[in-house]
Amino acid sequence: MKTICLLFYSLLITVSSFSQELNDEVLLTIDNKKIYKEEFQRIYDKNKTNLTSGDVTPVEDYLELFINFKLKVIEAEKQGYDTLKSFINEFNGYKNQLANPYLVDNEANKKIIKEAYDRMQYEIRASHILIKLVPDALPVDTLAAYEKALEIRKRILRGEPFENVAKGSSDDPSVKNNGGDLGYFSVFQMIYPFESAVYNTKIGEITMPVRTKFGYHIVKVKDKRKAWGQVKVAHIMLTVPRGTSSEVEKQNKQLINEIYHKAKQGQDFAELAKEYSDDKGSARNGGELPWFGVGRMVEEFEKAAFSLNTNGEISQPVRTSFGWHVIKRIDRKEIPNYNEAIPEIERKISKDQRYEVARKALINKLKDEYNFIEKQNNIPATYDTVANVFVLKKQYLDENTALNNILFSFLGKDYTEENFVKYINNNKGRRELRPYDYKLLYEQFKEDKILEIEKSRLKEKYPDYKYILNEYYDGMLLFEITDKHVWSKAVEDSVGLKKYFENNRKLYIWAERWEGTVYICSSEQVYNKVEKAIGKKSFGKKLTNKDLMNKFNVEKEELKIESGIFEKGDNKVIDYLVWHLGDQAENELVLIKGKKLSPTEKLLSECKGLVISDYQDYLDEKWIKSLRVKYNIQVNKSVLTSIK
Repeated sequence: MKTICLLFYSLLITVSSFSQELNDEVLLTIDNKKIYKEEFQRIYDKNKTNLTSGDVTPVEDYLELFINFKLKVIEAEKQGYDTLKSFINEFNGYKNQLANPYLVDNEANKKIIKEAYDRMQYEIRASHILIKLVPDALPVDTLAAYEKALEIRKRILRGEPFENVAKGSSDDPSVKNNGGDLGYFSVFQMIYPFESAVYNTKIGEITMPVRTKFGYHIVKVKDKRKAWGQVKVAHIMLTVPRGTSSEVEKQNKQLINEIYHKAKQGQDFAELAKEYSDDKGSARNGGELPWFGVGRMVEEFEKAAFSLNTNGEISQPVRTSFGWHVIKRIDRKEIPNYNEAIPEIERKISKDQRYEVARKALINKLKDEYNFIEKQNNIPATYDTVANVFVLKKQYLDENTALNNILFSFLGKDYTEENFVKYINNNKGRRELRPYDYKLLYEQFKEDKILEIEKSRLKEKYPDYKYILNEYYDGMLLFEITDKHVWSKAVEDSVGLKKYFENNRKLYIWAERWEGTVYICSSEQVYNKVEKAIGKKSFGKKLTNKDLMNKFNVEKEELKIESGIFEKGDNKVIDYLVWHLGDQAENELVLIKGKKLSPTEKLLSECKGLVISDYQDYLDEKWIKSLRVKYNIQVNKSVLTSIK
């Protein structure tokens, strides 16, 4: 409900209560709150044209809607809705979400998006050897792992088969099954540094050691092909667990062939999946699987699915490590064009390591913009090249040592060791910190402080961000206070609702209706027999509608019966036969039996939803009138006339 409300009011109010004082012309004053022309002009320009009719709302009419909106927001602030903890937490959540796109370097982000789209056009097959290394490894351990990776690379270049070397050297557990072969994959399916190395290497070449959070990789690019896109299929699976006897294997193969032939002969694939498939998750949905591209399924299944040329085509039985499958193609789609792909690429980037690339690019720019100066001698943790360990400055170990040294400065503010220690205490959790952890936290501390200042300046630097943020702020306040005074009140105030209904009963009238039964016959023979039966005076006593259904629907459905009370528009047959509306052709084998009902007043229970909606409108109108009395509203007519 809240989301719908916010979206609704965003159409009406695109910007809101925080005025951008680019223009000192005050359009409107509500008590002591000044609202500027600039704010209203933006709103009016965006929303003045009715999307359905194309008509333009006069400025004066739109101003009245705007005043009503402002009154409610100001009243919400007066009542302290903006100080509630629940409001502050929710608003801060929106604020952080809205800020994220502005906390990356725009040019770097564009390059990353373009790079990702270019890579989407191709799929690469590669093999790798992993030399495991933890992310926070000491330089000495990092060097040892790197030299080990170099030596492995030399062995391959000297002619040793990659697969053999991988099985003897790789720390990737899957190597015993695949010899290091990762199959085909595309963008976003591998960790970013690994992906970049692969896409920048020619077929047949061996990369230099590639560092990721898992360690060092030696990669051989085996093939590169145009991307296959995505496919949607349904499947029927018979599992064949390891150790299955040859007899059971034979039975499964025979059964999957029988299922395949049934599907090819036209039996409903979804029903076959529900009856036979061992993949119970998909079987409930007729065997349907989500859309997938390369690298998501085992190779045999993937190859069979993408080899189907038309929608509805069914594969021959396919054997995988899971068992036997029969696959039916539902649909297939190619790589979208660049503009269509951008939203999905951006979504994936926000969860991917490459987001950090654009983020760090912004931080580096901000360091220059903010005149960032770091005191190198005061850095908390440094690396001792003799002992090959990170060493922490002694002041962090001695509680009696003052922490007054400046670590870095920017925009005229100094950040000290004391500031850093407070940051550590807020971010370390329960873990015991090593010197290397201090190094990582220090880097994080610097970046967070820079971005913290940048966040505080976003409204100054980016008007779009400011207006969207304010839209959320006002929309949330508007929802909370309107819910209290209008929406929930109309639902909960049963006494007020009943009184409103009694005072407006003439608004809730049943138009002329028809009560009775419709008989839809499959043939003239059935029509004649039904007509004779329902024409008897004893019908409904000796012979009922249920008796007719049992009589005519023994082997197949010959008669359909529908009973009830109908208004115009409820049933096409009744519309024609009772009120002579519509086409006669489709009613040739239809009989009706019943009577017209005169217009009558509705009971509250028969129209409660509509009454609640009308009561909400009544409460809203009454509330707005009270607010217009409570607050002093002044419109600057000369400024208003300048708005077009």
